[in-house]
Amino acid sequence: MTSDYWPYFLALAFILVIAYLAYRLRKLKTDLQAAQLGLERCELTLEISEDVGRFGSWHLDARTNFLKWSDYVFDMHERRHSLGHPPLDKAIRYYHPEDRPLVQMAVTRALEEGADFEFRARILTDNNKEIPVLARGTCQIAGDGEVLGIFGCFVDLSTPEERQFG
Repeated sequence: MTSDYWPYFLALAFILVIAYLAYRLRKLKTDLQAAQLGLERCELTLEISEDVGRFGSWHLDARTNFLKWSDYVFDMHERRHSLGHPPLDKAIRYYHPEDRPLVQMAVTRALEEGADFEFRARILTDNNKEIPVLARGTCQIAGDGEVLGIFGCFVDLSTPEERQFG
């Protein structure tokens, strides 16, 4: 007689497992939505902070050499967003010619040795303005010591009179 109930027991167990998995999936979806809202709030806070604090952030992926600028970095360079993020060599060419060797050396050392950097330099905007900046870069390093990328920021050192972004 007990063997007659075995298929019903398995069906009930299967239904309970599916119900539990459906519950967990809904919970994970809710948690993901909450995390996305938190991320959006953080991004907005960063954007506001960058504008008020006159700094911009950037990230260089060491594997692809893909560079990503924040909106304020685009504004500092007076680069149209429609042009997209510049390749690394173009980004370095935004620096004053006298400052480029320093920049190239700092980026090369960071990518090869994982060395963080900080320096003052001048950038030349797309509208031919010269802006003094403090540049800082911190390496993102994998567990095996490989440099994955560089996170950095620019601090705009210009005076209010010099700061007339277009």
